[in-house]
Amino acid sequence: MRSWTNVLLAAALLFTTPLAVRAANALEPPPGLSSRIDAIRHRGVLRVAVLSEFPWLIKNPSVNAAPFRGPAWRLAEEYAHRLGVSIETTPVTSDDKVSILASGAVDLSIAPLLVTPEREAVVDMIPYSASAHCVFGLADNPKVAAAARLDDLDQSAVTIGFIVGTPQGAWLQKRLVRAARDGIPGNLTDLATGEILAHRADVVPIDKFFFRMLQRKVPGLASVPKDCLASQELPVSIAMAVDKGQPAFLDWLRAVADSIKPEVDAEMARTVQAGP
Repeated sequence: MRSWTNVLLAAALLFTTPLAVRAANALEPPPGLSSRIDAIRHRGVLRVAVLSEFPWLIKNPSVNAAPFRGPAWRLAEEYAHRLGVSIETTPVTSDDKVSILASGAVDLSIAPLLVTPEREAVVDMIPYSASAHCVFGLADNPKVAAAARLDDLDQSAVTIGFIVGTPQGAWLQKRLVRAARDGIPGNLTDLATGEILAHRADVVPIDKFFFRMLQRKVPGLASVPKDCLASQELPVSIAMAVDKGQPAFLDWLRAVADSIKPEVDAEMARTVQAGP
């Protein structure tokens, strides 16, 4: 005679197994779950678009090391490991790091991507990191030198420079409403550094990690706040991307990213500490 314990156990398995199977499939996807994953396994290669950008993805100069380092590469290595394949890299530029996905030339773009509504409309994104912004200007500019925080720049005597139509430009205009404005044309990846050097603007916005590199290339710059890396102004998500229409592949990529988040965060911290 079947015991009530066995009946209840069978009922519990009936309702919990699909969830457990989906979770397991996300980390160890079986054949047939995703045509993209099946194709990657069949060819034995995960094809990724790459663009070196500190601190998320940095090209290694040594031929004896992995071709890249940083949290994006750590995550790409995990994807390849779980699928039992190698990684094939395709260099891209700021202009085609998203559009290459529609061509089918790569499976995944690990070029660091700022998450924006415009990008989310054309690709599916896998967030794995974050950043924030500060502003910078000439260190010998009295307005910049006197400013300890962003609020100190919210005055009519200050001119803010920005790229028209970018999230950074929109944020800065709302953040410093009293400041005079110097908007110039460009795209999402451009910096209005020329406005600073030409003395047309006092400060312009920049990703807090990019400022460290720019400061090395262009002497005489200073940030507000003084420690740009500590800024939490305009926080943004950084992501990888895949072409739309691949829900099972997307779910698996996001599940793996979630499962090794502490490792990805640790790699980010090491990369920032080591520098470009």
